Amino acid sequence: MEQRIYSQHIVTPQGLLGGEAVIRDGAILAVEARLSPSAQALDWSGDWLIPGLIDIHTDNLEKHYQPRPGALWDAYGAALAHDGQCASAGITTVLDSLSLHGRKEGLDRQASLGPMIAGIDAAQADGALRAEHLLHLRCEVTNPVLLSLLEPHVDNPRLKLLSVMDHTPGQRQTTNIEKLKERMMASGHSDDEIDELLAVRHSGRDPSVAVTNRRSVVAFAREYGVPLCAHDDATAEQVDAAHDDGCVIAEFPVTLAAAQAARGYGMGICMGGPNFVRGSSHSGNLSARECAKHDVLDILASDYVPLSMLRSAFMLIDDFGWPVQKALATVAAGPARCLGLDDRGEIAPGQRADLVRVSRRSAGWPIPTEVWRQGRRVA
Repeated sequence: MEQRIYSQHIVTPQGLLGGEAVIRDGAILAVEARLSPSAQALDWSGDWLIPGLIDIHTDNLEKHYQPRPGALWDAYGAALAHDGQCASAGITTVLDSLSLHGRKEGLDRQASLGPMIAGIDAAQADGALRAEHLLHLRCEVTNPVLLSLLEPHVDNPRLKLLSVMDHTPGQRQTTNIEKLKERMMASGHSDDEIDELLAVRHSGRDPSVAVTNRRSVVAFAREYGVPLCAHDDATAEQVDAAHDDGCVIAEFPVTLAAAQAARGYGMGICMGGPNFVRGSSHSGNLSARECAKHDVLDILASDYVPLSMLRSAFMLIDDFGWPVQKALATVAAGPARCLGLDDRGEIAPGQRADLVRVSRRSAGWPIPTEVWRQGRRVA
């Protein structure tokens, strides 16, 4: 069955086009220029027709698995809630980024890893999810038991991204210890508690474990053909090492120098949507807007706010003067190509009919009013 959608603002790889997207069997058959809709077309009129968003990094599942500190939710139900929030934000492909280390807001990530993956697996197998859910495993190289957590999941068909990271206080993202202490204090910790927590994070850290674990993760990525990204690189030397390891994405570089070094190697540079919308990193590191100003921004991920992706892309158009196709590529074609997902990310013949209808509202907000995945409306 053939479907047609008319819009005065279709975002194609070449720019804006007024016309119709022709859909058949869940894929885009053609994009035809037209001044008005044909009789059988859905008329989206002045609303925008953009590709479905592709999110390579989100912590959002954790929020639904543990909606309050110490209160765990059913993993299947958490998957449904998380999925609904992603789909309503225009995200049609989401990489649930799960950390293989530590605690966050009281959540034991090591103990929660298996149940969260199983919950998404089950919900997706049931056809209960609106977006397609893939998997991004975040490998904390200082974790002595990292490999025992990673190995059970390396052959999961949903695994599409691995990242290497080191969150030891004083390293990379947390170079600014005072900023880290400010965030911990804002979470309700006293000075004594903060000192104790930082001491625990440092205790028993064996640099040789980090080196061995990183080599193992790199080997897994190569063996299973999974793209690899480097998390929170701060220096050109760290970027050199990431390139030598085969990393294709520089995820959240913490300095402009690191981002520019990554660009020199042709790595995709990923920053957080909340960072971009707010205008600064909550960790006190590199601003995503600074990356945009220096044209070293290829991917925007939701990080912890699903709606931030669409908002950021349109801010690139409105406030930074980026061409529409370049701005929307940061949330669609850019991540798709870095992941090797060549079947999605653009409004073009042969691509999946993952589509979002966007209405522009007050204060410049782009509102996703319809979301389609493979030719079927899901939100």
